[in-house]
Order: sequence, then structure tokens, then C-alpha cells
Amino acid sequence: MKDVVKTPNPGGNPTRPRARRRRNLSLYYLMIFAVCVIIFLILARTVLFNISEYVVEGNSIYTADAILAAGGLHEGRNMYGINLEKTEKKIKDKLVYIEDIKLRRKLPDKFLVTVTEARAFACCEYEGNRYAVITKSGRYLETEQLGPRAGLIQIKGMELTGVALAADFVSQDETKRDIILDLMEAISEICDGKITEIDITDRTNITMKYEDRIDIDFGSSLDYEYKLRYISTIIEDSLEPDEEGTIVYHSSAAGASFIKKEDMELDEAEREARKNAEAEDGNAENETDGGDSEGENEE
Repeated sequence: MKDVVKTPNPGGNPTRPRARRRRNLSLYYLMIFAVCVIIFLILARTVLFNISEYVVEGNSIYTADAILAAGGLHEGRNMYGINLEKTEKKIKDKLVYIEDIKLRRKLPDKFLVTVTEARAFACCEYEGNRYAVITKSGRYLETEQLGPRAGLIQIKGMELTGVALAADFVSQDETKRDIILDLMEAISEICDGKITEIDITDRTNITMKYEDRIDIDFGSSLDYEYKLRYISTIIEDSLEPDEEGTIVYHSSAAGASFIKKEDMELDEAEREARKNAEAEDGNAENETDGGDSEGENEE
């Protein structure tokens, strides 16, 4: 009886079962990992990372409780169940004096709330006799005011539309809106608290008031930053602190000129006297012509 010796199949692949086992193990491990991730995510949104403390910073107008209530934030809430972007917008919409707010998670159980409060920067006249208070970015803080608020820039000549709390202000002339936003940003950097009025009725011939004592013929908004710096330097360095009058900006080459208030009043008086004299001369001529006509009729 002969022993039968089995020989491997020359056409077979002895590594295929081993590779198949490795693929099966990889799939098995992947499934285990996926299940673990799912379990972790469920625990993270239900049991783990529940908030035990809120830290609110930067607030002085609203209390911390008011800010948290506006966003529906309370202790015990799961921090990963909070949509940060939507919650930030909700708080800003409800509390108009919040310019910006940042929500951050701090593991394991703290939630940070950083507030940037809005600053009333100007008030815009609209619909004839009403005023709206706005921020430097053009967001409405107050509407339906019966008069301008002291200490804020008074803006005239804007044709506002859609005036509403927390909304961004819009003008029928969008170019005017863009100019005012640029000017307010520049004023806050160059001469904050100095400009008391801006009249943009004619956006090619803008006028301003500096501390309610200097009228500024600003012209168009071209090179507005350079103009503001140049005019502010003239007022602060070359004029007396209580001096009144008008600055007329000509161009970057010609510079600007200052006319004292008393000189302007004198010129105005001279113009008025000249006008009255011309009117009197005209009346005298009419009377003479009338007398001549009567004499001719008598003849």
C-alpha cells in the first residue's frame, strides 16, 4: 500500500483565505469603532457635558440672567445640544444693545459667554420729525424718538426705509448709506466725539458741525479720511478752543480756508445793506418814472 502525497494546486492562491480573514477583521473593527462613536455621541448629548456653570463677560447694560434667558440657556443643558450660531443671533435680536456675542464651550461643564455691547453713535432724522438711534455699524437701537439725543451725531438728509429695532438702517439712496457708514467709522477713529452734525441732503456737498461751533463745508465724500484728518488738525492746532466760524475745504492742493463768525456776520450785514440800498434805489427810480408819467399826462 502506497502513501498518497498531496501536492498543492499549482493554480491555487494559498494567501487568499488569509487576506479574506484580514478583511473580515478590519470590517469587524470598523463596525465596533462606529458603534462606539455613536454611543459616545449619544452620551455626549444626553449624559455627558451638561452645563453646570455659565461665565458671562463684558455686560453692563443687561444682567447675566437676562442674556442667558434670551438665548434659552440654563444649567443642566447639554452644551453640544446648543447651536452656537443660532443662539448668538437669537440673543442679538432680542437684546438690541448687544452688538456682538460669542458663545464657547469649555470642557467638561463650563459655558463662556462674551458680550460686546452696542454703543449709540448717531441719530438719524426720518419722516420729518422722528429720530432713530443707530450704532456705528448702522444698526437701530431705538426708533420713534421725538427729538435728537444729546451727545450723539445728528444725521440729516437720509431717506430711511424699513426702520425697525435691531435692523440695519437702509436709505432709498444706497450711496448715501455707504457714505455715512464710512464717515462714522472714520470719525470714531480720527475725531471721536467732536462731530455733532452731518447733513448729507446733497451727497456731493456734505456739511458738518464740529463741536457745534465750527461749520464744515466738506464737499463730496472723496478722500474723506484725509479731509477729516486735515480739518481736525486745523481746528485743534490752529484755532482757539472757543473760536467759531466756518471751514471751507477746497482741495488737497489748495487746502482749506477758515472764516471767523464775526467776519461772516459782517459780510452778511454788508450784503444785506447793499441789498437794501439797491432796493431803495429801485424804488426811487420807480417813483421818478411815475412822476414823469403823471407830468406827461397833465400836459
